[in-house]
Amino acid sequence: MKRKMLAVFLIMVMVISLCIAGCGKKRDNPTVTDDSKKTNEETSTTIDEPVSDTPETTTPEPVTPEPATPEPTTPVPTEPESKPVTVYSLLMSEPVNPKKSGYSELDGLIDKLFSEILTEDMNNYAKVWTCYLYLVDKITYNRGMDANTGAYSSSDVNTTPKEVLWATDLLNSGQGCCYNYSAAFMFIMRALGYDAHLVTGNVPSYGGGVTPHCWLYVNLNGTRYSFDPDLDMNFYKRGENEEKSIWFGRRLDDLGYFYKAETYHEI
Repeated sequence: MKRKMLAVFLIMVMVISLCIAGCGKKRDNPTVTDDSKKTNEETSTTIDEPVSDTPETTTPEPVTPEPATPEPTTPVPTEPESKPVTVYSLLMSEPVNPKKSGYSELDGLIDKLFSEILTEDMNNYAKVWTCYLYLVDKITYNRGMDANTGAYSSSDVNTTPKEVLWATDLLNSGQGCCYNYSAAFMFIMRALGYDAHLVTGNVPSYGGGVTPHCWLYVNLNGTRYSFDPDLDMNFYKRGENEEKSIWFGRRLDDLGYFYKAETYHEI
């Protein structure tokens, strides 16, 4: 009986011990490793990271500056400053001193021409150019005119210089050859106030060799300038001189290859 009671007592002690041991043990939870904690913390940090109130700063793309326009520089003037000389400026700047030929028939014809084709508002250049164009456009070329000098003049052919007769024949008849064209324009230029002179000699011929010719030059600012209405008329009619001014106001010293002077007419 005592043994049974002892056994029961021991069993009860063991049961109580087991119960006490179970109550003191922590709840069995899965073990979380430090790495797992870190991962969860990182994940939580990434998700729950507060949005900053400070706006993001956008870095602007670099702008390539446009090349600066250089400041204009004033060229250093050279002395003397050279400017192109034109026949216009020469005719406009040349002092004029109108002169008559002294032969009444010729002077009357020139005065009549001026009254018909010139106007008071024309400047000196316009007067020269208008008279030149009159010869180129209105006079008919007649190669044989020099063989009948004075045929269209009322002046005495024995006492009147041939240069005067050449000019008179052209203005009376409306025709002429190079002698008539150049003589008439020489006296016209003198009547307009310019220092004009007549020259005869030779020029190259289309068929080879040379051919007799007559032209004039005008002294402008101390330099001789040629005027050749006969050549401009011929070149124009061949369709090679639309402006009718190839031989208008060219430096005579530059034309030595073309004009071969023989006689400078003193009149």
